[in-house]
Amino acid sequence: MKRAIFVMSQKGGSGKTTFSRALLDHLRFGRGMAVAAFDADGQVGQLLQYYGARDAEGRLAAPQNPLTGVGVFDLRRREERGLVVDALDLGAQTLLFDFPAGCLDDLARVLGRGGIGPVLDEYEREGYRVTVAVVVSNVQSSAGNVLAAMEVFRDRVDYVAVKNLFYGKSEDFLFFDGFTGADGLLYGGQAREALSRRGGVVLAMPALPGREYALCDMYCLGFREAQGHPALRRSERATVARFLQECGEAVDAAGPLLGCAAGAPAAPATRWPLS
Repeated sequence: MKRAIFVMSQKGGSGKTTFSRALLDHLRFGRGMAVAAFDADGQVGQLLQYYGARDAEGRLAAPQNPLTGVGVFDLRRREERGLVVDALDLGAQTLLFDFPAGCLDDLARVLGRGGIGPVLDEYEREGYRVTVAVVVSNVQSSAGNVLAAMEVFRDRVDYVAVKNLFYGKSEDFLFFDGFTGADGLLYGGQAREALSRRGGVVLAMPALPGREYALCDMYCLGFREAQGHPALRRSERATVARFLQECGEAVDAAGPLLGCAAGAPAAPATRWPLS
């Protein structure tokens, strides 16, 4: 079965696009898979900025081929959001969408006022199973994003919750996992319980240190590109490589929910000349 991955979060700042970048790197370049990638945040989208195809002068190419670069559209614009369904015509084995924050209402209007159901009907008709990947931080509202997605998609998709370890250790996600307060009362945990009932998966995205993250931003580098780029010191390249390796291990553990076939060998890292 083909797979479509919807990466989302109702609130900005969760690390949603960081996860989309690492996932695209791992599937397209680490696994050598045919992935059609889309940035639904328009021309300002960060997935487009880091992974979009560029011309000989370094400018983003237009139009983009989603199978080699990153297709782009603005989900908030009525005349563009139909691309969520039009992307099916590519027939790619894996579709990856990086949706902007607060996307649920716009997704429900992709095919008019019928909600998300008609959109999922189209995906199922073309042999796709959708995975909704919600990236969460350790704050209370972020855990609620998982429940909000489930209210919209219900039992028609698979779910992955991604803990962004930039915000702390895995055990620090108190509102997602649930915890006992000093008063002896139980707090939170509803998101994890709901995810478990639907057979969802929880994975942890490692934290890339701020220096290396800033250098990737400065030189507009994808993570796999950065791990071999001469603009970074050896120690910095090694740090990025370790981050990408740990991300890949987490993605592989989720198996087909994130488009990875179990046991498929990873491709070697692309290395830049260091002369």
